[in-house]
Amino acid sequence: MGYSITQATPSDNQEELISLINRNFKKNDSQWFNWSHHQNPFGNNYCWLAREDTDGQLIGSTGLLTRRMSYEGKPFAVGQAESINIDKEHRSAQAALKLQRALISHLSETDFKFVYGMTDEAAAIFKRCRYKEVGTFQHWVKPIRSEYKLKEKIQSPLLRKGVSSFIDLAMQCYSLESRTFLSHRNKVNFDAPIDERFETLFSEYSQGIVMVERTREFLEWRFRHEPSTRFHIMTLENYKRELLGYMIYVLGETGRSGDYAAGIQDFFYRDLTSLKYMLTAFSHHCRQVGLESIVINYFGREEVSKLLARFGFFQRHSATKVFAYANPKFPDFKIESILDPNRWHLTNAELLS
Repeated sequence: MGYSITQATPSDNQEELISLINRNFKKNDSQWFNWSHHQNPFGNNYCWLAREDTDGQLIGSTGLLTRRMSYEGKPFAVGQAESINIDKEHRSAQAALKLQRALISHLSETDFKFVYGMTDEAAAIFKRCRYKEVGTFQHWVKPIRSEYKLKEKIQSPLLRKGVSSFIDLAMQCYSLESRTFLSHRNKVNFDAPIDERFETLFSEYSQGIVMVERTREFLEWRFRHEPSTRFHIMTLENYKRELLGYMIYVLGETGRSGDYAAGIQDFFYRDLTSLKYMLTAFSHHCRQVGLESIVINYFGREEVSKLLARFGFFQRHSATKVFAYANPKFPDFKIESILDPNRWHLTNAELLS
């Protein structure tokens, strides 16, 4: 079975693309499509379509999303490879390879220093296209309440509640939050606006980190304008109202075990002490509102992973790989300089879904 690949613009093929996305990802919201494909604050996106040779039917697509990063103190444009979207009956390597190779062949016509991509199922395709594997996303879970885990093991509600209360207390005592106390000179705000302080925090404390710029425009687009999800913002501020860190999260996210969870979608911080204060305040908040767990996806610095473990988070299996591919247009850029996972900072802000 043969396939033809063409470069296109999302607006010219919107109805076909929405139908394809709905078939494979169960999203048929034109508002979400417009938000993700037409309102990118960093610039225009690129799109490639795969059609069956026999009848011209659209069976797959991929995209290249314009992003801007800051590395070694210098801002530059990069591309984020969108998930390869192919109808189930056409998920052989042929169509996916053709789409990804078309994307790569177009790189020299862009100003992107490199392309990075995140994938659960297409790692083999990325490798065959000579992407460099950087590492694997980490999926962390912090249990707060254990009663939901005991429903099948302890039938008596009274006994179950008593046992879970003991377990919950033990988990809280084990966590670093029980030994961390917020300074009276700092303030936690659970209803914070996105303002210029976010950009200041990023510009002053992102040196040496490979991450998408956290501009006010990007954060507003990603977490205020996204049409299908309500996000909450927590900030940590000092007495001068300077931003020490922030967390963006959702409440009510269903965990893998059916628990009522909080999902941390994005975060950034001035130093580890600030992150420790934020994790303490957020853990207390989640207990107060009756949540059962906290979940977070993260790829990056080892200091974050170590601190999460000290706060009682444990890792679950994750299959999301991170890859990078250098643009041959810029031979002076050495892809090896960004292949250390400890230099990255990726969160759900990049995992558009």
